[in-house]
Amino acid sequence: MSDPSGFVTNPPSTYVKIGNTARQDMNGKFGLVVGFSNDRARYVLLLCQNGQQAMLKPENLSKASAIEKYQAQYQQITNDPNVKRQIITYYNKAQQMLGGVKPEYAAAAVGIGLLLMIYMIGFTKIMMLMSMIMLLGIIIGPDIMTTSRSAVNWKVVALNFPRRCKETIEQTVPAARGRVTDKMAAGIVVAMMLIVGKTLFTSPPSSPRIPPQAVPPATATVIQSSSSSSSIEQAYKMGFDDASADKPFASSSLQHLKTTIPSAPVNDIDYDYIPTAPPPKTGGGFGIGTAMSLVMIGRTVMQLGAPAGGGGFDVQLAMANLQTLPMYQQGLLAFSIFNVLRAFF
Repeated sequence: MSDPSGFVTNPPSTYVKIGNTARQDMNGKFGLVVGFSNDRARYVLLLCQNGQQAMLKPENLSKASAIEKYQAQYQQITNDPNVKRQIITYYNKAQQMLGGVKPEYAAAAVGIGLLLMIYMIGFTKIMMLMSMIMLLGIIIGPDIMTTSRSAVNWKVVALNFPRRCKETIEQTVPAARGRVTDKMAAGIVVAMMLIVGKTLFTSPPSSPRIPPQAVPPATATVIQSSSSSSSIEQAYKMGFDDASADKPFASSSLQHLKTTIPSAPVNDIDYDYIPTAPPPKTGGGFGIGTAMSLVMIGRTVMQLGAPAGGGGFDVQLAMANLQTLPMYQQGLLAFSIFNVLRAFF
């Protein structure tokens, strides 16, 4: 009975909710399971509210829901002194790398610049750019974070670049382990960067589609009267005289108009026919953005289903780890799936 409730192995380090204990101050709190004690038949967990260790029976623990998991992570980040020290360390190091500028100010500037870039070049291209920046950060990040800003040895970063590319590819695609050399991995990464750069800087921005406007029909030919204003006045006077003399209504005036205004044929109205434009295609097509989304989906799925000790892909482990995936990674995964589906519908 090494893990009766499956909190340790499926998935590892599960967030749990405490309940039905004799201590009312612990009921309703959250903890992170780190192991199981066979001697005492209890789970060993770290309390998210203060980072202290506790041992509780399996019946006193229940797996936290998705919302409860985020609450537990928030409590752990805000209350655990070890996490606080790590955050302060990373904050000071980031401020040092930024030349004394506070990271929150730099983050605000990056956010404003990101919104401007989304407005100028589009959301899909921004996602491509962010993906490449994240990939580059994963590759060269370990060599940069080990030194301070003033002591970054870019020569060492460049020398370690092929090896870091190989490690990243092997971590992303376990099937490539032992089959990719350092130069091959560096070539793959550089080729991806060049393709993304070409897409970002050479493809023209998409112009808004203007719906075809209706063309007014050709104006019909207007028959011009050959009579002058004086002829019209004379016909009006004749009609008045006929009415005064009890003659048939406007007999003289009608005869006058027939003789003074010749009949003219009416031209047929000629309308210009403009065919209706076909509706735009709904599918986005398979392009570099779709390819990047496929890489993102494959990388995430392989990481979720790769066992800690190596080996093949585990579907159950992938489904379990998907439930504990951070919210921002779930959002990126959902957007990548939507981007791929959009290319076919």
